[in-house]
Parts: sequence; structure tokens; C-alpha cells
Amino acid sequence: MRPDPERDVMVYLVAMVDALSGVSIGDRWTVWAGMESEGSFEDESEAIALAMELAHDTGRLAWLVKDGGAPVRL
Repeated sequence: MRPDPERDVMVYLVAMVDALSGVSIGDRWTVWAGMESEGSFEDESEAIALAMELAHDTGRLAWLVKDGGAPVRL
């Protein structure tokens, strides 16, 4: 089974960079339901909780993508 980022709920770890200075401002967890952003979180568990809720409510699959690795189904 493979994720479909255009449909499924995805949680990504993203390295955030200040747009003006180019300085790293830390990592964030972003949640996407298909092509719609559902939020950004400092805490992995908050992002996963939202992703699981969205997946349950919409009948979609949820996936976690860390450090450019292979997606893991939640």
C-alpha cells in the first residue's frame, strides 16, 4: 500500500527557514488532508492526533513522513 498525497492525510516533518535571513527557525510538523493544509505544530504528537482524527472523520488513510524516509501508515 502506498500513500496518495493528493487524497490521504499526510504528516510531514519540515525544517523551517526564515524567508528573509535564511536562518533555521527549527522543525515543524505539518498536516495535510489531500492538497489542503490543516496546520503546523511544534509537537509531533499533536500533529499525529489531528491527522488520525481527520483520517477517521473523512475515511482516508493517514501517513507519517519523517526525515525524507519512507512513509509510515498511522
